[in-house]
Amino acid sequence: MFLKHQVINHIIGKYNFTNYLEIGVRYVEDCFNHISCSTKHSVDPGYENPNNPATYKFTSDSFFTQLEHNYLDLPPNYKWDVILIDGLHLSYQVEKDILNSLNHLSENGFIILHDCNPFLNEDSYTRVIEDYWGQMWNGTVWKAIYKLKASRSDLDVCTLNIDEGTGLIRRGHQELVPFDNPFFEYRLFQKNLVRDLNLIDVNDLDNWLNK
Repeated sequence: MFLKHQVINHIIGKYNFTNYLEIGVRYVEDCFNHISCSTKHSVDPGYENPNNPATYKFTSDSFFTQLEHNYLDLPPNYKWDVILIDGLHLSYQVEKDILNSLNHLSENGFIILHDCNPFLNEDSYTRVIEDYWGQMWNGTVWKAIYKLKASRSDLDVCTLNIDEGTGLIRRGHQELVPFDNPFFEYRLFQKNLVRDLNLIDVNDLDNWLNK
């Protein structure tokens, strides 16, 4: 089974990328340690794992604010080639992380998102605490993807049908989908998720990258 770190490494290798940022680490053995890139940074406040060895132990909002005010050991206009957003999985935060990441993404870079295609039922996908019922939790990342597909013709967005939905964002052009689910109703989303996530098979990844 393909996992998100394999997709990330494929993209890094294909384009000879050198800079990687991971937002939301928790356990470095889940993804961060598997990434093959010469320069790697990570951001996580350590709420879930105080022993998390993140490069920058801040929330993502605080990280980007400090970066842009030149409070970190990086220049305020620093750019990454690949940015994985895997932090707080609520749409309002995911949207902020996407916008901040776009400001610090290299010209031909990629933003990767995890948990874009939720598997939980309508009554549980909005809960905040992952282990409350002893279940995994995808959150509402799908809402952020859907908004991008419906409103940002200057981006190119797809979701790989692997690892509970691995989203890819790059600069480019895309045909917008209808914004016909303005209240983000989960049942309506389920009916149109292939369209609204631009859901594709992992075997079609290179076709999407090369278009």
